[in-house]
Amino acid sequence: MAINWIALFSQTGSEIGKLSVILKHKPTLIASNNFEDKLPFHPLIRELKVPLMFARHDGLMNYFRAQNVYDRSNTIITLHGYLRIIPEDICNQYEIYNGHPSPIDMYPELKGKDPQERMWNEIEKYDTIGSIVHRVVPEVDAGEIKSRVYKFKSVRTKDELYTELKSTSLCAWEVFMRERLCV
Repeated sequence: MAINWIALFSQTGSEIGKLSVILKHKPTLIASNNFEDKLPFHPLIRELKVPLMFARHDGLMNYFRAQNVYDRSNTIITLHGYLRIIPEDICNQYEIYNGHPSPIDMYPELKGKDPQERMWNEIEKYDTIGSIVHRVVPEVDAGEIKSRVYKFKSVRTKDELYTELKSTSLCAWEVFMRERLCV
């Protein structure tokens, strides 16, 4: 039986589009709280031709609270730059995973929002960079790490750091999703 993959984003959704192409597997639904279109959506999102849902965060969470929306035992939700905290009841009802652009198991101070900015601000402190995919639990960035991709730091500019973190994030997601979706 195929797994329902629901992907959430707050920014452009580029990671979802790129990951779908790499996996040759599309989400069942893509949802975003960026309904005001302040940021451009990545062209791959529209090209995937999957249902798109745009609503405020509370509206999205109420959608997932609704009974019989999806078979919860056969559904995973992935967060790709979804900049909101998932409520405890949703964490407990669904299997949810988040990508995080920093090795928080090595550097716990990088948990939370914008770790790449904090890493860059003290770049001399870090000899390893990378990304992880972790289970979402009520405590922010505290869930079990399911996939990790790390590299020794070899960046000289902020742009290089961001590029490396995007690359390691995509790799961490690919490893996890291939196993979880059996693709």
